[in-house]
Amino acid sequence: MDAADPMMGTGRIGVVGVGRMGAPIARALRRSFAIAVHDTDPGRMRAIEGDGIERCDSVEDLAGSCGVLVTVLPGPRDLDVVARSALPLLQAGSLWIDCTSGSPATTMSLAQDAAVWGVQVVSAPMGGSPAEAAATELGFFVSGADMAVERAIPILEHLAAVDGIRRVGDRVEDGQIVKLLANALWFANAAAASEAMLIGAKLGIPTEHLHRLLRVSAGSSRFLEHDADRLLDGDYLTTFGIDRVVEELDTVASLRADSGVDSPVLDASAALHRAALDRYGDALGELLAVRLLEERAHQQLRR
Repeated sequence: MDAADPMMGTGRIGVVGVGRMGAPIARALRRSFAIAVHDTDPGRMRAIEGDGIERCDSVEDLAGSCGVLVTVLPGPRDLDVVARSALPLLQAGSLWIDCTSGSPATTMSLAQDAAVWGVQVVSAPMGGSPAEAAATELGFFVSGADMAVERAIPILEHLAAVDGIRRVGDRVEDGQIVKLLANALWFANAAAASEAMLIGAKLGIPTEHLHRLLRVSAGSSRFLEHDADRLLDGDYLTTFGIDRVVEELDTVASLRADSGVDSPVLDASAALHRAALDRYGDALGELLAVRLLEERAHQQLRR
């Protein structure tokens, strides 16, 4: 495919945010499209130099020169700042694909602003690691109007695993809701599975043996199947901060309040993760709640 395939109607794609996830995403898209990027961190901008990717000094410069804008940002606050600067400068008919995992309320508000400027919006919060981004094996929960989604999917296919693009709904906020609930379940599953393995370890069952048994049991989960091995190697998944975990769980709590549903299990998980944030500060580590459980048990989960 040419760098600016007229059948795609994209022109140049602008990527805002070239950190751990955004940089491999920009490089993957560069294989098929003309790409420009912006990041507020000069070091990240220098790191992506030499990849055939144009660097823009400001969000405004980037937005004014692209037919498609892709945002890959840490959270809803950063997204709000970037979008409110970029949207007025995107041409009518442009497409904005947001891969940030954030707030449904923020997504709804920004989509309303985008409509004023004639910009189509697709919410596509992603799942996966930097390694999976580099290998183009990400997953996306995609939502938005049909016409916008039809334009976005051929772009996302350059980043996604086979069957990695999941159509969620017509409302732009739908993808955010599902991604937040999926993450909340993963955080709770990781904590519960780790508690079970700590109990087994304390009762004399070797952790690696117990893990093998639990991962094929009725109580298995994605954490036990795909992620617990890294924990047993001493990796607390340091590509995501515990502060971001708590921020997402706080957003889930607000969704729960809006729905009127009682959620004692998810609430307990949120309390544990907040205790981990209090204990370790803004440290990187998606599994720092498990580290806290280990400290309390005076037992580490290791091979």
